[in-house]
Amino acid sequence: MTGEVKPDRVAAIAAAARIPLGAEDAERIARAVTPTAARFAAAKIDLPLETEPASFVAVQRREIGG
Repeated sequence: MTGEVKPDRVAAIAAAARIPLGAEDAERIARAVTPTAARFAAAKIDLPLETEPASFVAVQRREIGG
């Protein structure tokens, strides 16, 4: 991953989350997060992510009545 965050990537993530976002907003957000992303890329930090299977989430929601 490079340290630069592009506005089109911000817009794609917002669209996937169904968050309306204008082009100017995507550019502003990309500029704001690029320094942090660059520091992570330079440090080569490994952040393993654990994901739960969809069936687990379905069972968990049923247990809480959601």
